Amino acid sequence: MSQLSPTTRGWVVIGASTIALIVSVSALIITPYGVMMDPIATDFGWTRAAVSNGLSIFALTAAIIMPFAGRLLDTFGIRKVGIPSAVLTVLTMLALAWCPPNEALWYGLMAVLGVVSVGQGGLIYLKVAAEWIDRRRGLAVAIVGTGMAIGQALSPAFTQLLMTTFGGWRPVFVGLAILLAVLALPPLLLMIREPDDRERQELGHTATPEAGELPGLELGEAARTRQFWILLLTTLMLGCAVPGVLVHMVPLLSDQGISTTDAVTALSAAGLSAIVGRMIGGFLLDRLHAPLVAAVVFAMPILGFWFLSGHAGVGGIHLVGAVLVGMASGGESDLVGYMTSRYMGMKRFGLIYGIYYALLALGYSLGPFAYAAAYTATGNYDAAFLVFGLGLAVCAVGGLAMGRYRFPAGVAIPVADDPADAAEQIPEAVLVDNPVIGHRHVAGPASDPDPDPDALTKSREG
Repeated sequence: MSQLSPTTRGWVVIGASTIALIVSVSALIITPYGVMMDPIATDFGWTRAAVSNGLSIFALTAAIIMPFAGRLLDTFGIRKVGIPSAVLTVLTMLALAWCPPNEALWYGLMAVLGVVSVGQGGLIYLKVAAEWIDRRRGLAVAIVGTGMAIGQALSPAFTQLLMTTFGGWRPVFVGLAILLAVLALPPLLLMIREPDDRERQELGHTATPEAGELPGLELGEAARTRQFWILLLTTLMLGCAVPGVLVHMVPLLSDQGISTTDAVTALSAAGLSAIVGRMIGGFLLDRLHAPLVAAVVFAMPILGFWFLSGHAGVGGIHLVGAVLVGMASGGESDLVGYMTSRYMGMKRFGLIYGIYYALLALGYSLGPFAYAAAYTATGNYDAAFLVFGLGLAVCAVGGLAMGRYRFPAGVAIPVADDPADAAEQIPEAVLVDNPVIGHRHVAGPASDPDPDPDALTKSREG
């Protein structure tokens, strides 16, 4: 790719990342696990809740390790994190394929899988997409996320095929491990990387050749903004509500008398709709204010819950519910990644987004557990639907308080923390010409840890 322009090379990296994310953690473990839940329970003689606990442990350990993985990503780059992660994930999945019916060993392997697989998810690939593409970042993030959605859409049918062909759930882990080695390792070894310093200059993503860092907030600075905390809480809610129902969708529909084949079809429909949701979301993010898009994303699952609950009394309506939930799942990590880059910048994107991604992973732990607990207590999932539906409604409204972007498209120089500091006074010759801040670097008040992003729009030269 040495003869390609930085912009063209960036889109090549986007394409390679999309292929690698077809075998994301969601497609490898989370979505197939729901299909295998009852067969594993029958084979091991466990309850559905006991099997679900394995996924909760996996997600919990992933959530704990995710911020550290983000810091490693910021420090060492995608290849030094992604390649070992892919190799170790393959080995751990093969170990699960031959695991005996021992709860301690099963939970231990799921915990290990949660640690080693953090490099095979949206965290690293969305970071690379955001580093290469600025003005069309919403589209770039959506394209990369489409790989994840394709994997989620195909993995239920692939899982069912392997179980039917080879008899049982164990060959599923072997088949998925092989797919991971084939689809993820070659792109990571040959094509996927961050832009180097020269390419960042040509792309206009850094202020000066000597800067050496992308614009953005440190973690402490980000934590002093309201946007950080609003995004933190809404990420956790969405991370619990949507993945929880996806994991339980097959047994949930089976309990309503819907055949396993039709239930798997609904889960596949949710995966396919995630592709549509990601592409539509990416298109809208480049044209509309992200909190408005987020409000729609939060609202869709609420109606989907009602259709999936079986109370609507309309035949086949569960497919519509699966589509609505799937479209929201298609936008969760992409939306959070985009908003992180626009409100917190790219300087510590890996660390900050790692925290948010950890909350999404934590949701995969808490969400399935909450749905399983509701089922155990009441014999259905209505209580979980009610609680998470109300939570999503609150988040849809609360997200509208995010305000304007601090790092809109084209801004290669962040708002100064201290305009009185000589180190913050950037020479006119290196200022970036962009449609938002014009030619001058205008800082907000030094005493305001959360400077009003509206000031950016007032900083054009007269």
